[in-house]
Amino acid sequence: MSIALYGIFLAASPLHAQPVAEGGRVILLGARWCAPCMAEWRDLASLVVVAKPDQVVLAWVDRPISPPASLNGKVAVMPLAQARELALRLGGEGFGLPMTAYTPAGMQACPPWRAPLHPRDLESLRKLCNR
Repeated sequence: MSIALYGIFLAASPLHAQPVAEGGRVILLGARWCAPCMAEWRDLASLVVVAKPDQVVLAWVDRPISPPASLNGKVAVMPLAQARELALRLGGEGFGLPMTAYTPAGMQACPPWRAPLHPRDLESLRKLCNR
């Protein structure tokens, strides 16, 4: 499934009851064994606030991870098979986690952000994508 098609998947999937954001998507690729990935997960509430109107999506490659209860309905979770496929497509065999895929609203996906994504980095990621 391509990154562009993932938006269609999110909108159509019964696994995702939350509405799809009007903006783009910030897809955090990670794993539970990845310390920087788990640091991103712990900072998720701040990222969700800064990311608006974009939707934040968790795409864990070892097993899906749920957002904290306070963020239910505000963060989507990509199914495991799609997360693995996306990580392989963007990062290659070793993935290189953590990694972020960003798809601005109405635009093609940008090159992946190959470092932990902190809320302060989101504006830089957006500028990089809008060249």
